[in-house]
Amino acid sequence: MSLLYDQPMSLPSDIYCNPLSIPDYAPGVESFFRGNTDSDGFSGAVCDYRELADPELIYDGGKWYMFCSGSSAYVTEDLVNWEYNPIDTNGHIEFQYAPTIAKANGQFILTASRQNMLWSAPTPLGPYKALGPVQETDGRELSPEYLDPSLFTDDDGRLYLYWGCSPWGGGIYGVELDASNPTRTIGEKRKLLEFDPSHAFERFGEYGEVGNMSWMEGAAMFKHDGIYYLQYATNGTVFRHYAIGVARSLSPLGPFQMQHKPACISPEGMVTGTGHGGWVRGKGEDVWQFYTCLCRRLHWFERRVGMDRVVFEPNGEVHVDVTSTPQSVSKGALGLVPVSVRKAVRASSFEGGCFPAFAIDECPHTWWSPKADDAAPWIEINLRHSFDIEALQICWAETNLDYGKGITPEPVKFKAEFFDKDRKPVGSPLDCMDNAHELLIDFRAVAPVATNTRFVRISFSQPASPLRHGITEITAFAKPISSLAEITETAANASKQA
Repeated sequence: MSLLYDQPMSLPSDIYCNPLSIPDYAPGVESFFRGNTDSDGFSGAVCDYRELADPELIYDGGKWYMFCSGSSAYVTEDLVNWEYNPIDTNGHIEFQYAPTIAKANGQFILTASRQNMLWSAPTPLGPYKALGPVQETDGRELSPEYLDPSLFTDDDGRLYLYWGCSPWGGGIYGVELDASNPTRTIGEKRKLLEFDPSHAFERFGEYGEVGNMSWMEGAAMFKHDGIYYLQYATNGTVFRHYAIGVARSLSPLGPFQMQHKPACISPEGMVTGTGHGGWVRGKGEDVWQFYTCLCRRLHWFERRVGMDRVVFEPNGEVHVDVTSTPQSVSKGALGLVPVSVRKAVRASSFEGGCFPAFAIDECPHTWWSPKADDAAPWIEINLRHSFDIEALQICWAETNLDYGKGITPEPVKFKAEFFDKDRKPVGSPLDCMDNAHELLIDFRAVAPVATNTRFVRISFSQPASPLRHGITEITAFAKPISSLAEITETAANASKQA
């Protein structure tokens, strides 16, 4: 499906914006265990929520397949338009967390955290059949704890498994598997990486305040120009400074030279906590980093997914420039910036402490919630200057999900309208009142461009069901006012209005 309008527009058709617009987000992990969990990890009362996290991808047959925590897979042919696909497991795999996939010996091999079991299928989506647990050379099941596994197939067809989730086990491990029978290991497992307190970004805590430990997890292997890059997530899943470190080697099992600075980190804005993911290549030579993004609105494991290009530096090190503005898959940055953050705002109503200003504060864990009896809520942003709006991102919030009571996600039917300083309509509204696509994060090009926009107004209708929507963030994107003439004209218009 394409979410971009057919009208002519200034932006290319292959645009995306982090966190990604991916349909049918899965229920959060604690939603599965809600009956026997306590309030630890929840921002308030124990409740249902949705998340996507720990993405790992494989490219096959002209398509990318993304596997995330939550027993779900997403398929795309262009890295822009994603389609939800259930994994055919013949009912044998009830829950997948931190899954990983690789193609070996003509079959796709799947495994996941918390269950030492391998599965195989003729296609990435199944049907999968159980192969059995991974066993060490002495016949014992692989240890230590089987957490955050990652599979990798080398160019010569040899298959490897990496895992680790310290402080359980104390580092990242690796072992070769028999590609013809992946349940059997070849040789002994090795510890490949361990926590290095001299790396400040690895130290536990939002500001690295616990210097003698770290979570070291989310391993993933990638080969580029003959070099093996082993990445790992570090610092702690629930922190904004959650990051990805990288080590490189000439062999899939090391020894590894660790990079002394994180390859992927972003502690501010709408895209933070950019850890636990993996690299993938597909069409062309670009390598893409997929990563987890923090949300933490209702639970500390409430997360989203993002992607950006991997940059290989001349000295062998790598980095990812994390973005939260519209990007082109083929062309990169488009010169657009948020123009709605922390501007003036008003709304039809609000409930409790979920004020309208929380919808434009560039913070993923706050939200605006209209009153429960407000059947047609609206919110209006005064941009305080006139901009040519080219794109819009709305991050929706669901305030009362309850899978047990049948209160489940539904598409949001909404309209975005644009007005000039005299409140006259400009451009064409984004009329999505017949929207049938369920998107927790909805990113759209504004076509034609809404020129000279001073006010952005979002209105939506609440479902007939008990489900209630709010908004975590509205971001309007435009090119910044840059020339002296533009600045002078804007100042003059502001003076006239005053």
